[in-house]
Amino acid sequence: MKKSISLVILFICAFTIASCSKRDKLLILNWGEYISDEVVAKFENEYNCDVVISLADSNELFYSKIKSGTTVYDIVVPSDYMVEKMYANDLLLEIDFTKLENYKMDAFLPGVQSIIKDMDSRVNGISNYFVPYFWGTWGIMYNKNKAGLEEAIYRSAESGNPYDVLFDRSKTPDGTKISMYETPRYAYTAAMFYNHLDINLEDDKNLDAFKDTLEQMKFDLWGTDTLKKGIAAGNLDLGFMWTGDFLDMLYTELADSTDIESLSFDIYIPDDTIAFMDNLVIPKKARHVDLAHKFIDFLLEPENAYLNASVVGYCTPLQETYDMIINYESDINNPDNVWLTNWAYAVKTYYPILTGDKAYKGTVLANFDRKYLNDLTTIYNNAKI
Repeated sequence: MKKSISLVILFICAFTIASCSKRDKLLILNWGEYISDEVVAKFENEYNCDVVISLADSNELFYSKIKSGTTVYDIVVPSDYMVEKMYANDLLLEIDFTKLENYKMDAFLPGVQSIIKDMDSRVNGISNYFVPYFWGTWGIMYNKNKAGLEEAIYRSAESGNPYDVLFDRSKTPDGTKISMYETPRYAYTAAMFYNHLDINLEDDKNLDAFKDTLEQMKFDLWGTDTLKKGIAAGNLDLGFMWTGDFLDMLYTELADSTDIESLSFDIYIPDDTIAFMDNLVIPKKARHVDLAHKFIDFLLEPENAYLNASVVGYCTPLQETYDMIINYESDINNPDNVWLTNWAYAVKTYYPILTGDKAYKGTVLANFDRKYLNDLTTIYNNAKI
């Protein structure tokens, strides 16, 4: 999915004739490609512990792993709607903010503050159970070399429905290879945008529209990380995904070049899209609660957040870290000049600061009840057969 990292987990025992000194282990359940090895190693050295990271590729898998309790994790990184579900099912421990020296509401970007307030307005008090980690939007990534495709996307957007290109092949050039994210909730949300329906409303009309939309649209590929890689390689033409997925590929391509115009792919971010925020939470059964708080506070230090964001590709929630990224002044004597210049450009372009009461683009997903989620998942599974 968004976010696989090459992890080296260090298990160090100092053996003596009489004893073995055992270090604490912080167990984290995370997405792939979603944390810096260097940040992890820095924390391990500072707190004399080992960080053991397991991976999952969906919010739903996060939930099932925490619910089952087979492995007791100390920190998990679910998105907004899954935080709501975990909270509703009494799976989370309340954050002790007195242990977080770096947590201050005004330290977050305006959009992050707005999302926190919106989540609290939907579920009173839920902000006591999470700390923002990364945030951003979803968009339509596309192959710029597919003749007529970019024009088709902007034509659909100007006519009032950019999602036409995902669900109506008559709106795209012949032979366009269209893909969809392989998670029921995200496919459902894209279909709701296409049908101009409320993405968070539990309604039979929405389920009927979802069923009809998927039945009339056969995607060339359902996938996760395969989508961004396929489009960047020119093997796919179109896909709905996290903006950060697109930026993963962008940063890879720009590592040794400043010629952004020569890139073979881009992303269109509609006004009506998914806004998301991934969060650090502590499961109720966590065994290393104090160490978990130390790790969360460590990630809230602007310098550590900067280092972490430099390898992840998603938007930092911290204003100071954001400013450190976008205010980089090109220095030809700096060996990292090309990368830092491109990073600043990408963050400013694809994660702009918005003004106003809301201060973020898109809509944050709400938690669905079990029956409604089962119904839409059944429709999704039948459509894929």
